[in-house]
Amino acid sequence: MSSDADLRARIVTGAIEAYRAHDYHSVGVEQVAEQAELTVAEVQRLYPLWDLLVVAVMDRWNNGNRRALWHIAENEGVAAYLRARLEAGLQDPALVRLRLALLSAASSPDHAAAGWFRSQYTTSFQDLTLALVRDVVAGREPRGASPRHAAEQLLALYEGLQLQGMVRDGVDLLSGYDRAVGRMRSGWTAAANEI
Repeated sequence: MSSDADLRARIVTGAIEAYRAHDYHSVGVEQVAEQAELTVAEVQRLYPLWDLLVVAVMDRWNNGNRRALWHIAENEGVAAYLRARLEAGLQDPALVRLRLALLSAASSPDHAAAGWFRSQYTTSFQDLTLALVRDVVAGREPRGASPRHAAEQLLALYEGLQLQGMVRDGVDLLSGYDRAVGRMRSGWTAAANEI
């Protein structure tokens, strides 16, 4: 007999597979139960609130993806890290769809998990900013790059390209990213020369 912790892990895995198999808006407890090979009652017993399950899914899936790729930020810089996340999103578009759909929840103060989503987003932004400080000190980014502003620009580029990739045909995310990062770096270098 499985422990509740094992069943919760199984349910989260089932939910991730349900999001991969179905449109975000069509995933419910029935699809999760089917993927986890459990009954709806078992899923509801362990996750009585849908938002708790979504938080658990995002914690494992999105944060797991971030943690798995963070070594790139430390060794090659934030721009390379976000590019690697774009590549990972091309391999697992369901995560991108879920993440972008949940940005709306983060912006709604009435959403049950809004605080958690906002906290995760803020922490991610702060991590990027601190890593960009290291990038500037290490010479991976120009001295004129303001780490906070660079983080804002790179995150906007990362998210914007993912959104475009979801709604426009023929978007080449990686070359668009590379071109835009090159232009940003030119701007940062120009700012350094003005100082």
